[in-house]
Amino acid sequence: MKQRTKQPKNSDYYIRQVSGGLNGAVQGSPTIIGANVLCNCVGYANGRFNEIINDPNLDGIEKRFKYQLVCNAENFIESAKRQGLKIRKTPTLGGIMVWQRGATLDGYDGAGHVAVVEQINADGSIITSESGWGGFAFKRIKRTNLNGRWGQSSAYKFRGCIINPSVKSSPASKPNLKSVSVVAQEVIDGKWGTGSDRKSRLTAAGYNYNEVQNKVNEILSKKKTAPKVVTYTVKKGDTLSSIAKRYGTTYQKIAKDNGIKNPNFIKVGQKLKIKK
Repeated sequence: MKQRTKQPKNSDYYIRQVSGGLNGAVQGSPTIIGANVLCNCVGYANGRFNEIINDPNLDGIEKRFKYQLVCNAENFIESAKRQGLKIRKTPTLGGIMVWQRGATLDGYDGAGHVAVVEQINADGSIITSESGWGGFAFKRIKRTNLNGRWGQSSAYKFRGCIINPSVKSSPASKPNLKSVSVVAQEVIDGKWGTGSDRKSRLTAAGYNYNEVQNKVNEILSKKKTAPKVVTYTVKKGDTLSSIAKRYGTTYQKIAKDNGIKNPNFIKVGQKLKIKK
């Protein structure tokens, strides 16, 4: 699949049908000359999806622009299914990623967002091409799924990806995952959230939640049981017994931990490691 790296211009895929083009979407805002479905994520994704499918040997709007996805962005999933397209829970090359905005799909609390997957990287990140109503005509954006929403804010929910039937495979679609130990430490550091949010984010990123959580518990258990070691410098008048009493241990243990053969003989200035 040839990636789109520049803003489209004078392409029928990004010009409205009422203007002589192929795209059934509404006029973008602000409107781009030579691509008047922009700025609008719906018009762009509708055009780009069909542009990827295009066979230059075919004629007629039904063949060159087979799928018309011209509803609110968050409703692309339903529109795609009605047209016989399949959906995946993860990004697929050439597919349309769909986000819901707000708690409903009725458009009253937001129309959602869509973007087209141009590249899937070995580290699990992706590159999308997209447009934004009232904002930008074209951008390529690198997205990761650390927040479980592929980079969108908390106002959005990722619904899935519409599979592009002309793209048969996704190069490097299997991410190089971090080791369980590394991810577990990130969980402990608070980088993956808590509760059900943590579980959904880890699962979406390709990790086995139970495996990671077990490692988290293992690490935390070791931290709790690991003895705290302090270094004490022997002062005049100290004995192992008096030092042991001060730290809540025994003189025999201090002697053993420090390799002292005669517990009655210690020197002023001597460094002792005391495990509490």
